[in-house]
Amino acid sequence: MIALSWNIQGAWPGAPRERVRNQIDFIAEYDDQPDILFFQEVSKYRTEIRDYLAEVGYHTIEDTLDWASELGDSTVQPHQDISHTNGNLTAVRGKAELTRKPLDILGEDFDNVDVKNLNTHYPEKILVTDYEIGGQTIECWNVRAVPGSMKGEEKIKILETVFQRIVDSEERLRLLAGDFNTPDEELCDGQAITHIQDKDPRIRHRWRNAELNILKGLGHAGMIDTFRAINGFGELDVLDVSHATRTDDPLDVPAGEVSGVRFDHIFASTELHLCNSFYDVEGFRYSDHAPLLAEFKL
Repeated sequence: MIALSWNIQGAWPGAPRERVRNQIDFIAEYDDQPDILFFQEVSKYRTEIRDYLAEVGYHTIEDTLDWASELGDSTVQPHQDISHTNGNLTAVRGKAELTRKPLDILGEDFDNVDVKNLNTHYPEKILVTDYEIGGQTIECWNVRAVPGSMKGEEKIKILETVFQRIVDSEERLRLLAGDFNTPDEELCDGQAITHIQDKDPRIRHRWRNAELNILKGLGHAGMIDTFRAINGFGELDVLDVSHATRTDDPLDVPAGEVSGVRFDHIFASTELHLCNSFYDVEGFRYSDHAPLLAEFKL
């Protein structure tokens, strides 16, 4: 099984149709096409992406664009002040089964508990599905944390919701993929740095914990960081950032010299038997993020 996670840079309504078409064609050119796609920043104005995906074999699709549209039209506070312009999309190849599982507060894990762990104003940034493959069911989380520099604590409310929902639920086979807008830096010994100096002192501790829980705490749910599990830390010859914020043209330098941040991740249950994981530098031709791929032997 091959999974691909990609922020396709469709947050703004003006994303041209040709660009979306080129992104799908890029994925279709893989010798081994991914079995499951996790897209973030899918514009609610570009619903034709479903047709493009179907043309290249992805017939089963779930997305949160309907939620983004409904919330964007809402006059209920605070949504009248929130730009709900994009959501997430998960697609699988062939005739595989994919079932959307909206988060609830009355399900079996959270019905009779005091803490419901559902506090984000951006529900369209969290898409949960059950994926049936090889006789197994994998719970798949497709997530984008909004930028804290623009949205403040809404970023960490998404991270807190995702982390606590996973660790407080029954352990099962899971994939967690997406753009988490963290960390700001990683050290050669594996430490993750979250820059919280400019945050309100009242929230710094909570902010740091929310980011580090996602980056380093999912072992409590039996999950690993796929890229680091395969490639390790320190100076690498492969691309080890997904958002080339400090390289003008990431296609013009060797992959190991691209400088930026590693915001995009795939975390996976250890029982899924990870074989490989890498960022594809060629994806920078079509987005400001590189796609991350992870291969598993089921």
